Amino acid sequence: MIRVRVRGIYATALSQVLVDRGFMLADVSDVLRDRLRQPVVEGPAEITVKSVDDDADTLLVLGSPWDYGREVEEAIVEELRYVSVRRGRLGLYTVVDAVSLGDCKALLPGGVEGLVQGECPPKGEVIRGYVVKESLSRGDPVFVRSGVALVGLYTTVYTPGDGFSFSEHVRDDARRLELVESIKAEVDISRVHVRFRSNSKYGGPVEVASEARSLAEMAMRLASEPPRREPRILAEGEYISLIYITSPAKSLLDNIRSKIHPTIEYHHSLKAGGFEESSLVDFSEESLRLGYATSRIGLAIISYIASNLKGRKVTIDHRIPDGRKASLGPFTVDSYTVGDSVRMVLTRVFKTPGTLDGLNVEKKPGDYSRTIIDTREWHTIHEYYSKDGKLLGVYVNINTPAEIGFKSIRYLDLYIDVIKKPGEEPEIKDSEELERALQENLVTRDLYEKAVEEAERVARRIAQLYRLSDNSS
Repeated sequence: MIRVRVRGIYATALSQVLVDRGFMLADVSDVLRDRLRQPVVEGPAEITVKSVDDDADTLLVLGSPWDYGREVEEAIVEELRYVSVRRGRLGLYTVVDAVSLGDCKALLPGGVEGLVQGECPPKGEVIRGYVVKESLSRGDPVFVRSGVALVGLYTTVYTPGDGFSFSEHVRDDARRLELVESIKAEVDISRVHVRFRSNSKYGGPVEVASEARSLAEMAMRLASEPPRREPRILAEGEYISLIYITSPAKSLLDNIRSKIHPTIEYHHSLKAGGFEESSLVDFSEESLRLGYATSRIGLAIISYIASNLKGRKVTIDHRIPDGRKASLGPFTVDSYTVGDSVRMVLTRVFKTPGTLDGLNVEKKPGDYSRTIIDTREWHTIHEYYSKDGKLLGVYVNINTPAEIGFKSIRYLDLYIDVIKKPGEEPEIKDSEELERALQENLVTRDLYEKAVEEAERVARRIAQLYRLSDNSS
């Protein structure tokens, strides 16, 4: 069975998902062990799944063997459905032969173009190296470094190099000394560098030393073999991917978590927002546990956030499935209303002349926009008006339902948009971008179909909604 370590704000729900899918939990925290009451492995994990420290809307899947990482990722994607996935093409620490293209560029296996760290080899030279940074966003290069690195369960061995180092998670001084002593008779650390991974705290000294010796022998052999003239993979490293968890996927996780532990609506969406939102969630769920609140208090928290934002400046965190992001605004929060969802109206006055993107309509100083966001809708409406209040056009961005936080409003853009100019029929734009994202596996089939369905629905809706404006123009 594949052993998985789960960390971060999604840990409770994701652990249950993985157990139900037949995976074994390893390196489990005491809190999670108490909540789940599921069998766990008292030992190292092969795959780690955790929320990214500086981007809590995103999950990192990392580990080896490669097939194990892919299997864990696919289980999560199948369960959550409405997610965006960015996969590394070669894998961290994958050992490759690459051909220098000059200017520190290199042709890697699979036609991937990367950059060489360190001294730049002359054009045409064959490089034996390993991947030190994967490309997980469109436009970001893969970085390779000359040499060989091999990843095991307990250790990573590098050549050229010497000595040893430790993961920050191996903190016990006695354990560190034991590990170092265990490899001294097995590995010549004047020829290779041994890094003890976090898993090494679980391995017996003999087992850890045996793995380090085996990796060191293989690393030295690969380093001594002459490279071939064509790009190829010599040893697979760690599988790595990023999964963006949209608000509908977070709702699915809320439902799973609620069967294990007191959970309010919008739990994961609010937890991903930041410290203030997280504190409100913790307080509310303690109230829920004591019987003083219901799970619907999550909507009240979002309403409270909206009330605090009224009259203030906000930005929209516009995320794109290929990893790019943009900060839109700032906008002024004009008003908000609460029903089964929270609806906000944002305004912005333009100070400089230019062209309204997407509409190809001139804008002048004093013209303004009115942006409508609803936490249950799969779109954001941008209305554009002249200084004297005449409608210039409507641009509807198709995106996942927005998440409102103290710092920003967040959603995942789904490429496809709907525009309407006065006197003209609505037009669906950028369908080919969405199709491309599906072909590149950046969006799931569920996200793709929902985006197409929403664009068609919005086009019909705004044809009726803005008919009066057409007549008055």
